[in-house]
Amino acid sequence: MRSTAIKVPVPVGPTEAFRRACRYEWRHLTALRSTWILLGVVTVLSVLSGITILLDVDKQQSATPAAVADAIAWTPLSLQVPALCFFMLVLGTGPVATDLVSGAARTTWLTVNGRGTAYAAKSTVGVAVGAGTAAASALLGALSCAVTLAATGASQPAWDEIVAPATRFVVWMGCWALLCLAAVAVLRSRSVCVLFLILWPLLGERVAGALLGYLPGLHGIGNWLPFAAGRAMLTDVSAYAGEDRPFAQALIGSHLSTSTATAFFCLYTAAVAGAGIWAYCRKDPKKTY
Repeated sequence: MRSTAIKVPVPVGPTEAFRRACRYEWRHLTALRSTWILLGVVTVLSVLSGITILLDVDKQQSATPAAVADAIAWTPLSLQVPALCFFMLVLGTGPVATDLVSGAARTTWLTVNGRGTAYAAKSTVGVAVGAGTAAASALLGALSCAVTLAATGASQPAWDEIVAPATRFVVWMGCWALLCLAAVAVLRSRSVCVLFLILWPLLGERVAGALLGYLPGLHGIGNWLPFAAGRAMLTDVSAYAGEDRPFAQALIGSHLSTSTATAFFCLYTAAVAGAGIWAYCRKDPKKTY
C-alpha cells in the first residue's frame, strides 16, 4: 500500500493572513450578482449626472467649476449627502452584516485567522471599493460633462479646479465605507444601521445641532458635527457667486473651511472605525499569532 505522509501545518504570519483575508473578502463581494447590478446602476447615473450640468449653464453659455464639481459628486449640496452613498450603503453594510446576521461569522474567523484580521480586511476592501467607485464615477461624470458642454457649444470650465473637489469626494466615499462597516458592527442590525445612516445625516444631525445650540457654551456646535463637516468638505461655498452663497451655506449647515472640514470628517471616521473594530472583536478570545 502507498503510504501517505501527513503534512505538517505551516504557520501563517499576520501579513499573509491579512492578504488572504482581503482576497477572501474581494472574491465574496465580486461573486454577488447584486454588486454588479449596483455598479451598473452607478455607471449609468454617473453618465447621466454629467448631462445635468445643462441646468447650471448661464446665459453666457459657461459652467462654473463649482457647478461641475457638484454634478460629479452627485449634487451633495441639495441632497445633504452624495447620492452615491445610498448605493454604497448596500455594499458597505453587507460584509459585516452577512457575518453577524446570517451566522457565517465563525466560518469567516476560522478562514482568515481571527476577527481582527477579518475586520481589517473588510475595511480595506470596503475603502478600496468605495473610493474606487467614487473615482470611476467622478471620471465618468467629468467626461459626460465635457461631452455635454461641447455638444451644446458651451465653454468648458477650468478643469484643473475640479481636481481638488473630486479628490475630496473620493476620500469622502472611502470614509463612508468605514462608517457603514462600523455602524453595522456597533448596532448589530443591518436594517437599523441603514435607517440610521440615512436619517441621521439628512435630519437627525440638524435637529441635534439645533437643540445642542441652546445649551450654554455650545452655540455653533452644529458647525462641528460629523456630517456638517462632511458637507463642508464636499462643497466649497467660497466658489459660489455672491448671491448664491447664503443659500449654499444654509444647506451645508457649517461654516468650516474645506481643509478644516476634511480633517475633522476624517478624524470622526477614524473614531467611529475604532468603535467598530472594538465592537466586532470584543468577544474574541485571546489569540497567539
